[in-house]
Amino acid sequence: MGFIDNLFRTKPMEVIHAEERKEELPRELGLIDLILIGIGGTVGSGVFATTGDIISSAAGPAAFLSWVIAGVSCIISGFAYMEMSSIIPSSGSTYAYSYHILGELPAVVAAWLLTLEYGMSGSGVARSWASKVQSWIQEDLPTNSTKVDWLNNEESYSFLACMVMVMSVVILLMGIKFGKIFINTVTTTKICVVIFIIIAGFSATKSSNFTPFIPPRDDENNRFGFQGVMLGASQAFFGYVGFDEVCCLAAEAKDPRRVMPRAVIGVVLGTAFLSSFASLALSAIIPYNALKAGELYFSSGFQYAGMQWASTIVHIGEVCTMPVVVLISFLAQPRLMYAMSVDGLLPKIFSRVEKNGNLFWCTLISGAFFTLVALFVPFSYLWNMVSFGILVSFNMTNSALILARTRDSSAHIVYKLTGAMVAISCLSMFLFEKGYVEAVGPADTYLGVSMALLAVVFMISTFIFIKCPQNAAPMGCYRAPFVPFVPTLAITVNWYLIAQLPSRDIGFGFAWIGVAIVSYFVYGYRFSAGKDGWATMLAEGFHGLNSVRPSMSSMLNEKNGPILSAKQALPNNEH
Repeated sequence: MGFIDNLFRTKPMEVIHAEERKEELPRELGLIDLILIGIGGTVGSGVFATTGDIISSAAGPAAFLSWVIAGVSCIISGFAYMEMSSIIPSSGSTYAYSYHILGELPAVVAAWLLTLEYGMSGSGVARSWASKVQSWIQEDLPTNSTKVDWLNNEESYSFLACMVMVMSVVILLMGIKFGKIFINTVTTTKICVVIFIIIAGFSATKSSNFTPFIPPRDDENNRFGFQGVMLGASQAFFGYVGFDEVCCLAAEAKDPRRVMPRAVIGVVLGTAFLSSFASLALSAIIPYNALKAGELYFSSGFQYAGMQWASTIVHIGEVCTMPVVVLISFLAQPRLMYAMSVDGLLPKIFSRVEKNGNLFWCTLISGAFFTLVALFVPFSYLWNMVSFGILVSFNMTNSALILARTRDSSAHIVYKLTGAMVAISCLSMFLFEKGYVEAVGPADTYLGVSMALLAVVFMISTFIFIKCPQNAAPMGCYRAPFVPFVPTLAITVNWYLIAQLPSRDIGFGFAWIGVAIVSYFVYGYRFSAGKDGWATMLAEGFHGLNSVRPSMSSMLNEKNGPILSAKQALPNNEH
């Protein structure tokens, strides 16, 4: 195979099935476990960590709309995850889907984007938790006291964040069976705390706090107005990471083809309800501009409303349940690295499974790295990068869905059409946001060009629908509605939300993708299991297979010959 063929080599379903039959990881997770893991990983990272900042520094009381918009976007992207997770019930989520559909290099990029969503977000929530603990301790100390500053310095180091990250790693080293019992217990408690916040907040509502519901635009501070609502929606994606993490655990789910789609929609709907109404409850008890950005929390909101008892309950709830968000966010990271290691894209130590089915060394090594991130990297540097990673990975999954439906009959054209659609959609939304919405002078040309490009996007989608026949639904698998139109809409909305992010953070996100590409050429390109056509995997007792799928570039050139015949796949004594 040539250089380009290697970069875009796709992982065949035969190999995915062979890995699935090995079942190195124990299937311990049922539907309720997955939903509680997903909600536990979202309600907390969003509600406790970011709601106050979205209200005070982005959308005002209309933060409720920000959460709803982000939730709707997650639902339309969630359709793609529901179908892809039922077709490919493997560890890795977007990484696994990208490897099967888009190619090897895109899969590595997806894995690095998911690392932002899993490990980095876990470290970020650890920093947020540390700040809350510090502020609570300082409330009982004399004004301007610095006695506890050594525990958590928001701009440099945080021993508190390091501590909670270490605790999360230790719990996961005990195995998924113990971890799920701990997570289910704490998540149930957390849901009760959020419901208490909603009820207590609405009981003390002051209607004047909702006026104006969408505050006037403040261009100097880049907040409020409709643009602020959309910025808040892009930031709210930090609070919706759970359903993607659930997909990453598919290899440990019982009957994954049946339960994964249900778990995804359950997590998104549950998170959307709890997060949006908790945000509305906070706006109900305190004016959006009463406290500076970084000082508005549920506890401070209840204190402002004179409900000290409620503030104390919420403080206890936040401090005791937020650490489980760190645990759940990090939970998916070793599974992602395990999947990459099985494919030869990371050293073999990351795929070493203990007798009890635990990923001990992978958890320990990755945990040590992200503990250092929690110790030294401020939360403010992580928040928007995590949102960037989530949104781009959403787009990769939506693109994979379109291609999964159509490439068997139209590989020679559908890859080009889908790639053009994604690129034009990105250009359209960035021209609209950066060229028109954020312009300080006349910018009607940017608006006209962006709308023309948007029309082209949906023309391409319509052409794919008409000219590229879709394959039949695999038996027992979920089928997403209105493909390719819903995935195209999701991709466009996600690009628009990415365009809301500050240019600095978008630049950091693309730099992260650049590091991912470099890492692939340093290690993955040389040691990929796909270089020998996955001969080792197919020879480990899984016979009777036909051939693996050619690379994406080979399909584009209509070179559909088999890469590895069944005879080549078998051991010598089986020929």
